[in-house]
Amino acid sequence: MHFLNGSALYLFAFIPLVASLHFLRLRRNRHVVPSVMFWLEAIEDMKANVPFQRIRKYFPLILQLVFLSLAVVTVARPAFRSYSPLFGQSLLILENSASMQSTESGKSRFDIAKKRALELIDQLDDRGQMMIMDTSRPPHHIRQGFTSDKEKLRRTIHELTPQHTSPEIKLILSSAAAYGKGASTGIFYIGGNAQEIPNPPPRLQKIVVGTPRENVGIVQFNVSRNPIQPRQFQILAGLRNFGSEEWQFRARLDIGGRWYDDERVTLPPGENRSIVFTIDDEGFDGLVVSLNLELKDDLALDNSAWAFLHRREPTRVLLASDRSQPLLSKMLEADANIELEEIGTQDYRGLESQDIAIFDGYAPENLPEANAVFLNPVNGLPFMPVTETTTKPVRVIYQDRVHAIMRDVPLIDLSVRESLVVQLPTWGRSLAETEKGALIWWGEHANRRYVVFAFDAFNLETSRFALLIPSGPILLSHCLEWLTVSNTTVQPDVVKVGTPVKITLSDQEAEEGVTVQLPDGSTTDISSQTSPITFAGTSLVGVYTVSIRERQIGRFAVNLLDSQESGGSSPQSGQERVESDPEGAPLGNQAQEVNREIWKYTACLGIFLLLIEWWVYHRNN
Repeated sequence: MHFLNGSALYLFAFIPLVASLHFLRLRRNRHVVPSVMFWLEAIEDMKANVPFQRIRKYFPLILQLVFLSLAVVTVARPAFRSYSPLFGQSLLILENSASMQSTESGKSRFDIAKKRALELIDQLDDRGQMMIMDTSRPPHHIRQGFTSDKEKLRRTIHELTPQHTSPEIKLILSSAAAYGKGASTGIFYIGGNAQEIPNPPPRLQKIVVGTPRENVGIVQFNVSRNPIQPRQFQILAGLRNFGSEEWQFRARLDIGGRWYDDERVTLPPGENRSIVFTIDDEGFDGLVVSLNLELKDDLALDNSAWAFLHRREPTRVLLASDRSQPLLSKMLEADANIELEEIGTQDYRGLESQDIAIFDGYAPENLPEANAVFLNPVNGLPFMPVTETTTKPVRVIYQDRVHAIMRDVPLIDLSVRESLVVQLPTWGRSLAETEKGALIWWGEHANRRYVVFAFDAFNLETSRFALLIPSGPILLSHCLEWLTVSNTTVQPDVVKVGTPVKITLSDQEAEEGVTVQLPDGSTTDISSQTSPITFAGTSLVGVYTVSIRERQIGRFAVNLLDSQESGGSSPQSGQERVESDPEGAPLGNQAQEVNREIWKYTACLGIFLLLIEWWVYHRNN
């Protein structure tokens, strides 16, 4: 222990003065009495019955001297030297993603993380400051700005709630680096995904919470029309066992809140399983279809998924091509829900009543204000330049198995003799890739959807794509289904958690205001003078209801469908943590020796002794 204000110890010089004042006696008046014998006997008798007379005589003096000593020590500001990682400015990032709601020993990971966060706040130096962030999408991630008020920081931690979204780790770390520019600013990340942080900054210290867990989740859920029998719905669910034990459970399918079908599932550890339900379209238009896994694992959020069954209207497709495309034409004509019109490229004057345009080896100068498919655009597109045309055979080495277009469409090792080497725009996403780049890709730009084939897909001299049964017809059917514009109020009506939706209203409805009821029963009011309205509050899984003046105008579903969140990162041996060595110094390069002042405790003890001295004085008088 040492003193931060050592010069105050000179005040101990007043202690002899206090002692001398105590021994001063008042002058007594003298009285002549005949005898003091009886008084002396009474005094001796009192001394015999009351022990510790000498201590009792000097007890008030002792209390006064101890009080004075404590007062001097308090003014001298006693302190202990200790190590602390929180000596200056600190940034605390608390993960509140979906995976943090998994349970372990009756507690959620989020509760464990909050406890660790409170421990860090207790380590904050008296002159240190801390900012608190969570892993929500910026700019909603800052929960408390820099402050040294520990009570305010603790209150912020207690008020944080978990979300159903994935953590925006890269964006959060970029924001943290912008706010914590000082070289001494420590950044702490508490969460189950801490070990998954790519390229962590040197000042970042990770505190991983959670243990390996047993969980089965729905990672894929799609509802589509059967391309061969359009009057049938096909419901595909992809399940995965993320644990180390085998699970046996029932997958139950409900339509409109009632049981429709189920299937017994046995899922070994670490394996995937796909189940398909086929439903005849029998007046199910607009009803909610849900899949529920009847089991009790560590994470309940991914045990349910929702979608809607809609009546499919005929899709009008325009095919602009200067050559005969018998395979493509037959695939389109085989779908009873497609109305096909074929024209030459010189006859193209824009879309009239068609919903989708397919351009074969050609791109018009003015792209239509509609969704479109481009087949082998050799001259490129306004948003996609062609760098070269390669005649060297290439093979598909990667495909996106999650996107709706590629569902049940295996294209790995598909050989293509001639293809285009293209440069994707920033909003383009690859569906299938070769060693030369994207072979099939999709994108959304200016409220339009595009699908581009960078090869002659239906030319048998180029590839055997058109002969892949059922992959070729299914991919084309999924492509047109994805490009078809829905006439529902909310688009899309099924999204992953955190994905915004658009609510299309008439001018009068937009002026009246919209109310969105969340899955937990709470409501959000939206007021806008323009349509469509973008609603980004899809942070909870379940079914949302959109209403105007208590009149329902639409619904949409939000699903988790996130393998990373369902799998959940857990600490492994050797994982970096913020812990203390045997001497009390925390690991990492952010530790520094700081002063822990204890003058508050000496001041409280001094006040307590002063009260005792007051009580002793009045008791004796």
